[in-house]
Amino acid sequence: MTQQWLATGGQMQEIDQKAILDYGLSGNNLMEAAASFAARVAFDLCPRGPVTVITGAGNNGGDGWGLARHVAARSVPVRVLAGTDPALLRGDAAIQQKIYESFSLPWEKYEGPGQLEHSALIVDALLGTGFRGELRQGAAETIAAMNQNPAPVLAVDIPSGLPADFLPPSGPLVQAEATATFGLAKAGFYTSAGRQAVGRIHLDPIGLPASLLRGTGLVLNDGTQGAKGLAPRRADSHKGSFGHGLLVAGSRGMSGAALLAATGALRSGLGLLTAATPSEIQPLLAAGVWEALTLPLPSTGKGEFSHEAAAQVSLGEYDAAAVGPGCRVCPGTRALVHSLVKSQLPLALDADALNALAPGIPLRSAPTVISPHPGEMARLLSCTVEEVLADPLGTCRRGAKAWGCTVILKGATTCIADPGGMAALNITGTPGLATGGSGDILTGLLLGLLAQGAQAFAAACAATWLLGTASELAAAQGGSAGQLPRDVLAAVPKAVDLLYTY
Repeated sequence: MTQQWLATGGQMQEIDQKAILDYGLSGNNLMEAAASFAARVAFDLCPRGPVTVITGAGNNGGDGWGLARHVAARSVPVRVLAGTDPALLRGDAAIQQKIYESFSLPWEKYEGPGQLEHSALIVDALLGTGFRGELRQGAAETIAAMNQNPAPVLAVDIPSGLPADFLPPSGPLVQAEATATFGLAKAGFYTSAGRQAVGRIHLDPIGLPASLLRGTGLVLNDGTQGAKGLAPRRADSHKGSFGHGLLVAGSRGMSGAALLAATGALRSGLGLLTAATPSEIQPLLAAGVWEALTLPLPSTGKGEFSHEAAAQVSLGEYDAAAVGPGCRVCPGTRALVHSLVKSQLPLALDADALNALAPGIPLRSAPTVISPHPGEMARLLSCTVEEVLADPLGTCRRGAKAWGCTVILKGATTCIADPGGMAALNITGTPGLATGGSGDILTGLLLGLLAQGAQAFAAACAATWLLGTASELAAAQGGSAGQLPRDVLAAVPKAVDLLYTY
């Protein structure tokens, strides 16, 4: 399988223009191909009709006029409800409307929801990938009418109201049963709102050159992408083949975070793990994770790392390190974090390691992965959580570039970005991950993969995919509402095996 590249609205417009200018394709030929493909999807959804197509003013409306003609060619009853005066159409959209009308097929001006009655399928060709900003009142009312009608909706290219970019919508959007999209899937499909709106995605390249349909800088973090972070596992391997990781974690009352992260690291396939914890909780970790070496470090009366702890950690024997889960922000944690940041070890930073460094992450020459949630990201960037959520992918990329590291911005759709501008969107997972401890598992997985030699971005993609897929596997066995991190950990080996199949 190949990478699933994703595009913004602007990128798709640029791809279309390059196809026309550099490859000699005509815009109308591309629109005809799009209409034909979308009509096939419509026919599969509703082979008997009647089909009602709502068209708008732009190229998306032109796709709708062409789709309606192709549906009619299959002897399916169809009619177009024009959301804009056909006389105002321009370019390829106008050509498609005139061809439709020359076939003496029915259409009328859209005036209200009553016209949608008795539809077996509604086709949304109202707004396309060029939509920006706030919806006009008429468009919002039309979207509401489509959503309130009991007939399923097929969205043409993108559900109306949904931004093609990875941004939250500004208003209502069509809730589609399916989306027939062209060229590349759109980044906006994978926002929280988009994932609920698009339904099943049907994708066709519509004759666009394959060379234009890659290299957009954004991919879906599927198994093909995630598998790049796995180390080969030869039959003659031994524990030394898969790295030695150092985990710095835990404090009084938060020993569970260290246990989860340590187990996550070992479940990733790591050869050897040393878990460094405050001496007060070292017996708990040794009893809970038999497979790990433990390193008790001086602790304060509060059960936190003391300032002397950093001096007792020799970094030369490790292949990678992770710090943060359950540490609490204190002078000892700060000293350990800064010691690790100054080292040349590949490093995963999370939780209180990020809070200890805020605002900002020091530049390092060694591979570095950080995994903040929106609140931690806001502290690192000295902005508000609302600003982070208003543009999570842009925020993730901004942090990665500023700090020279790979950033995993956690969420229902997790954004991953590297300093060079490459990014991925991860959609594996279930609501079962919305509980304390999930991030600790992710940190452990990151440590294990980095210690096995994965590059930072590849490790981030693999770890995020594994965490989400393990949650899906656990949910299939015991549901997600009551899912515990330990259930996810138990499913990680199966998720790793699945990832090796890609």
